[in-house]
Amino acid sequence: MASTSAPSALPQVDFSKMGTVGLGGSFAGLDWWSSSSPFASGSSGHFSTTGDTLLVQGSDGSITALGSTNAGGKIEALCWTNSTANGTVYIGGSFSSLGGVSSANIIAYDSAFHAVSSGLSGPVSSLYCDNAHSQIWIGGSFNAPTGSGGNVALWSTSSSSWSPVEFGGLNGPVDSISSSANGSSLYFAGSFTTTFLSNSSSTLNSTNVTSIPSAPSNTTTTGNSGYLTPVTLPSVSSNTGNLSIVAGPSTSNSQYDNPDVLLCPGEGVWMAQDNTISNVDLLGYNYWRATGIRVTNGLRRDHVLNETCWEYCPLYTDSSIGAQDFVFTAGTRNMTGLQMQLKGWIGNGAALSSVQLLSDGASASAVTSANTGGCSGSSQSSAQTTGDWTNHTISTDIPATLASYISSTVPVSNPTHPSVTFYPYISSAAYYDVYIVIPGCTYTQDCDSRTSVDIEVFPEANGLGWTSTISEQVTDDTKTLVYSGWMDATSGSFTPTIILALAQSPAGVSSSNYVVVAEAVELVLTGIATNGSTTSTSGGSNGTNSTTTSSSTSSNSTNSVAFGVFEWARSSNSTANAASSSLSNSTETALTKLGFALDAAYNTSGSKSWSVNAIAATGSNVFVGGNFSVSGNYTNVVSLDISSGQSSSLASGGLNGVVHAATVLGNYVYFGGEFTTTASSGTALKSLARYDPSGKAWAAIGGGVDGTVTGLVASGSSLVVTGNFSNVISSSGNTTSTGGYAVWDTSSSSWSTGAVIFGNLSAATVSSSNTYFGGRVYGSTTNGVSGIAFLTSSGSSAAISSLPGVSLSATGSNSTNPSKRSFHAPRSLAHDLFARIAGVLSEPSIVARASAPTISSVSAPAPAVLAGGFYTNSSASGKPSVSVFGGNFTSGSSIGALAFYANGALSGPTPPVQGVVHSLAVVGDYLYAGGTSLNVSTVGSGLVLYNLAQGKWVTGTVPSLNPSSGTTLNVNVLKQRLNTNTVVVGGNFATAGSLGCSGLCLWDTGSGQWSAPGSGLSSGEIKAVDFAGDSYDTLFVAGSFVLSSGDVAYAAIYSFDNSTWTPLGTLPGPALAIAVDNKNASNVFAAGYGSDGTPYLQAWDGSAWSAQNASLLSGSIVSSLAFVPMSVEHTAEGAIEGDRMLMVSGNLYLENTGNVTSALYDGADWYPYLVGTSSSGGLGSASSLFWSESNFSFSITHYLARGLVVLVAIAIATGLILLLVLLFFLIALCLRRRERSHPRQEVFDKDPGSDVSSTHQHVFNNVQAALEQTLVGGSAGTAIAAATAGAGAGAGARRSEESAYASDNEEYAAGAGAGGVESDEEGRETTMRYDFDGPELQPGEMSMRAGQRVVILDDVQSDEWWYARDPATGREGVVPATYVW
Repeated sequence: MASTSAPSALPQVDFSKMGTVGLGGSFAGLDWWSSSSPFASGSSGHFSTTGDTLLVQGSDGSITALGSTNAGGKIEALCWTNSTANGTVYIGGSFSSLGGVSSANIIAYDSAFHAVSSGLSGPVSSLYCDNAHSQIWIGGSFNAPTGSGGNVALWSTSSSSWSPVEFGGLNGPVDSISSSANGSSLYFAGSFTTTFLSNSSSTLNSTNVTSIPSAPSNTTTTGNSGYLTPVTLPSVSSNTGNLSIVAGPSTSNSQYDNPDVLLCPGEGVWMAQDNTISNVDLLGYNYWRATGIRVTNGLRRDHVLNETCWEYCPLYTDSSIGAQDFVFTAGTRNMTGLQMQLKGWIGNGAALSSVQLLSDGASASAVTSANTGGCSGSSQSSAQTTGDWTNHTISTDIPATLASYISSTVPVSNPTHPSVTFYPYISSAAYYDVYIVIPGCTYTQDCDSRTSVDIEVFPEANGLGWTSTISEQVTDDTKTLVYSGWMDATSGSFTPTIILALAQSPAGVSSSNYVVVAEAVELVLTGIATNGSTTSTSGGSNGTNSTTTSSSTSSNSTNSVAFGVFEWARSSNSTANAASSSLSNSTETALTKLGFALDAAYNTSGSKSWSVNAIAATGSNVFVGGNFSVSGNYTNVVSLDISSGQSSSLASGGLNGVVHAATVLGNYVYFGGEFTTTASSGTALKSLARYDPSGKAWAAIGGGVDGTVTGLVASGSSLVVTGNFSNVISSSGNTTSTGGYAVWDTSSSSWSTGAVIFGNLSAATVSSSNTYFGGRVYGSTTNGVSGIAFLTSSGSSAAISSLPGVSLSATGSNSTNPSKRSFHAPRSLAHDLFARIAGVLSEPSIVARASAPTISSVSAPAPAVLAGGFYTNSSASGKPSVSVFGGNFTSGSSIGALAFYANGALSGPTPPVQGVVHSLAVVGDYLYAGGTSLNVSTVGSGLVLYNLAQGKWVTGTVPSLNPSSGTTLNVNVLKQRLNTNTVVVGGNFATAGSLGCSGLCLWDTGSGQWSAPGSGLSSGEIKAVDFAGDSYDTLFVAGSFVLSSGDVAYAAIYSFDNSTWTPLGTLPGPALAIAVDNKNASNVFAAGYGSDGTPYLQAWDGSAWSAQNASLLSGSIVSSLAFVPMSVEHTAEGAIEGDRMLMVSGNLYLENTGNVTSALYDGADWYPYLVGTSSSGGLGSASSLFWSESNFSFSITHYLARGLVVLVAIAIATGLILLLVLLFFLIALCLRRRERSHPRQEVFDKDPGSDVSSTHQHVFNNVQAALEQTLVGGSAGTAIAAATAGAGAGAGARRSEESAYASDNEEYAAGAGAGGVESDEEGRETTMRYDFDGPELQPGEMSMRAGQRVVILDDVQSDEWWYARDPATGREGVVPATYVW
């Protein structure tokens, strides 16, 4: 639960005494008031409605607007540098001024705004603060401020001046600038190209992107047919091919009558019969894919073919032309044969030298024998396998044809990774699409075992490899694109390679085995590069003869072009201008070669919107993201290993939408943009994604966000996310409002909810203690609370706490949801409210009977919590607690107007509530809910009842409340009279069931009946109630109503004791809220508005109302009053004690303060306290303060200062030590004196047959004898002495040894006889330590109670038993010596 503590300057409220405290209202954020609040009078922290704003979030979470751009201005980039004592933020974008300081498109801010020289000529898109070199790198679309070039600029923070860019600049917009992992290079990304001179020692590598036709030089081609690789046909005798060729009628000349020579160029000539139309038929039982034919004229005996194919296609008669290409007008065809009719010729007859099928690019079969041609010495494709593979044939969709493929089966429990390596023969270097041909599992009958495979494509000599993962879980025959781009021709030193293998992380299957299948790879020619231009052709794609040529930046065939990326090594000494010159190939890097591949793919894509938007580096890996795609290979993101130069598509092919931002945090790379999942529709990502380079796996960031992400910044263990979104989504699907700013905590894998910025953010940067943002912002809050906040206290500090998991929609639960109010200016707000209120307070001049003014309704735009309560299920295990909220809100499709919050999750009753809930009351296990237009399907309307313990609605229990004709029912108040069964219900109703009960009615939860309070009210509306008296026997009522006496009242008292109503003085107008000070009927506060719309706050002292401080200005709406306890006592003012204040909530406008949501009033002065922000960025309003402790104390516990406490503790400890020492000495002294005056006590045995000890009886007998002597006339002292002496002599026979006891008695008797005991002072008075009582007492023992006074008469004769008298009753007897003090 995120929380923000109250500033020490605010009065400190102790909410902890109130239990759990909630503040509900119409707001999306809630903050402690400060003078920098955008709603405070004179505040400079305002947001622009026409331009972008720069904001800062401090370490305490507070957000402050620093300044705004000119109208229409935009902030696009931020970076922070420590070049000054407190650091400096550089801001780039498209603006002419920021914070009132003119500076074109770039500006700096420390504690004030400063122009950066004269600015730049065009917009800035990216900034990189290089603290180590005291430099600011700037990218965008502008002319160089110094030197030549453009789109890149360099600012020196040490000299505060522009520095020339060593590589001049770039020829297109720069969208991103970042550093390599080791800081040795800078990476630039955008929509630009760079040109590099080729490496002259290689003719077929990636630095020489030039296509050379493979057709014989004397061949006449059509379009790009000269670059197509002929189809490899098996020999006529091949068992695999099942190929046959028939031509005829043939010549009778046996030297030229064999049609087999037509299959292999250069092997001979076949001639038709003279002057005869003949046919050439090529037939096979495997199908081929062809896009045309290449025919070589025989040119013997003046024979020449002049008509072929589907069209009239004459062959040239020029003997220097050896062959002629014809492209099928029907496009690329899957063929099992070819038929030609030779209908015309010159000379005696027709003759042909060869007929070749032209592929649409090239191909290679996984079945080795299928790659073997029938022509000796011809070049052909091949394939190699690792692992165990099995050959298969299956029928195809073409009747009477078969397809060959291979498969490998491996156990799921311990998989190996079998592979097939294809080596397609490519006759010409060009641009190709590479497809993997996958047989459908319906035909191969292995659907339950099909999984995924990894694909690696190595298209260039000394070039990069491309990896991807594709699925073979296809039911029908499928061709999957795995690469699109430049491929070098097959040569003696290089063969293009495609590898298919079981994926490292195979897709799950329903059987115990994985099955991997491989049929073929097919390459489709998509374009050629020659003479500095790229020609894109349909060739084998659509069968047309048209070609399209796009201009390239390469000036000649010896240059290579890289798109979108540029790496500048800090150690480079090159002076060439990258924007206008060809760079040396010695400066090429792995990133450059990736740029070559991107350029090749860009040129064949036909798209004009490609761009590279972000580069992030970690270790030896560089990740490039943007708007680019080669279907089936990489989509919008690609990785590059700079150590090996190998580039790879990411898992699942990348992302299905544009990537705008990338950053590295920990061991992961994070991407943000406009995507929803991976390219292959895997993990749901929703604009945010995390990629694990080591595990090659994607992961979601919670549930993502609900809009576009434009920026990512790593800050410690947190990821700062900015963009055009409103809510973050948890992994469980719950949404939380954050505006265009969010923070993901990677340590806890959760969203750090709190601050909300309303609007769209385009940039962010982090300093040592602050976070800076820029964008089109119209409001902010430190605490995103979505209509409800908890107010807590710890020590002397209060805090605002948000509720995790609570996200209430701006769509209200009322079908006629009121439109939102605008609070742009407090004065206009006041005028608007006055107009609305004054319209309903016009008093009629003459009325037949009294009527109260109608109370104007105030809208509560969603999300709004208008009432709340708390429930503890005492009968359930653990006694779970639930918070209950009601208002105008929805959350998802199942929660509306009423919600329950427990264990960090929000839920609602079924069916949900429609309408607006204004009041709640939890009574036992039952929840009462009332409101406006409130309805629950199949349950009821107006006032409904819900069983919280059972989790279901209760029907048919509470008779409905009914409004007067023509009015909408409002139930505004539900409040239980504590310790009773009575629930007070207030609103604007006229009857309760059939009972006439206007405005206020009492519901008895025990009997289930309505009753009117006394004589009741005649009409009107009740807005608030509160109780007074220890027994809650006095009800204070606020609103606008008519008593049964006919008196119009805005406040009144109802006595439960005598069932009477008493109007409560005179108030200026309808009362909207009322609060009793701690049940004191002589200290009551009420708030409302007068007939002119002026708000008021007045206090009732038991006899009259008195107006309070006039700082509450026109335009204020008070919705709630509540006394709150303070943690620090204040000077008592007026009627409010020093240990509490009155919390006034609503929509307040205070003099010299501005607009606030809640304020504290101490009886004399106002203290602005809380300010809410609506979901549209305007001022939010509060509706109710509710708490869980029904009875709490306002008293403040006073504590001594810490230093004084320490001193007192030391003094007490010292005193205790001295006391213990003194006590020890006194005890020792007493023991020593006793030892000297008393010899060892003689112990007497019990008399035979008696339970009383002889000692006990001896003492009793002696003292009894003395008393008897006293009764016959002797003095007490003499009697006791005589008795004692006699007893001593008589007992001598039972002594165990002779002692000095008799002499001791004689001494005692002598002392007594001399007057040692007087009548009033005889004995020693003390108290009993313990109770001495019970049925076990023996004769002569005297019962006594602990603490009772007792007089000890004899403590000499025995150490165990003393003879004593009870001075209260005169009783005498023996008591145990240890029971007496």
